[in-house]
Amino acid sequence: MQRFELQAVSQHIQRIILPCGVCVYLVQGTNGAVLLDTGFGIGDLRGFVESLITTPYHVWLSHGHLDHAGGSAQFEEVFLSPADFALEKRHNIWQRRYDEIISGPDGAPAGFTAQDLQPGRAAPYSPLKANSVLKLGGAQVQAIPVPGHTAGMQVFLIPEDRVAIFGDACGEMTLLAKEILPTYVAALRHLQVYQDQFDTVLRNHGTFWSDKRILQDNLELAEDIIAGRDAAAPLKMMGVSGLSGRPQEHPGKYGNIFYTAARNVSW
Repeated sequence: MQRFELQAVSQHIQRIILPCGVCVYLVQGTNGAVLLDTGFGIGDLRGFVESLITTPYHVWLSHGHLDHAGGSAQFEEVFLSPADFALEKRHNIWQRRYDEIISGPDGAPAGFTAQDLQPGRAAPYSPLKANSVLKLGGAQVQAIPVPGHTAGMQVFLIPEDRVAIFGDACGEMTLLAKEILPTYVAALRHLQVYQDQFDTVLRNHGTFWSDKRILQDNLELAEDIIAGRDAAAPLKMMGVSGLSGRPQEHPGKYGNIFYTAARNVSW
């Protein structure tokens, strides 16, 4: 089975929708390209990407979770923040990916078998350094560290297209450990330094898009959680008990945060 859907997003950016409700992004310049994330590792993503481009390309990961790093074994060199090296090793395990696909909210894709799932990555990752810039010819991609969801979480800025790919860093339900909230607040404030360089916010799940105001709204929510001013609505996500900063329905505000006091949480 292989079901990849290609969508044009902007002049240089294409979205590849993969099985299990996740997408990745391909940024193409005149001299090179970069694949941002690799999904769960279902099917031949490398073959699909190489059918679309004629230039050399890089592979950068936003973070080390299995639904973003799962297909990395197909590619010789893959860049990941060193802060997520250890996380990736314990999270991106073949059996764990398989189990999550089978038990996911929508179940496994029709026709899915174990043979459709790429093996785990054996080769080491190359370090994706903070604020790395990749010049592709007519477009560039900058990796901006936004620690919170994971220690090595990155937001990708493509200023020529006025796009920022927030991924899981800041979304409709950002998953965080409560102890990391002060670090997360500082990271979102740092991300605001770049907000004049983008109008569009892209993500890897759900609608794949958010209003730009989500950055300010989630920053305010994180500050409210720290101060004890949030809704603190009990919620369980991915088997972890915690609290939601806003009610499920929150008209007038963008984004939400699920946080837990549990330690060593591995989403």
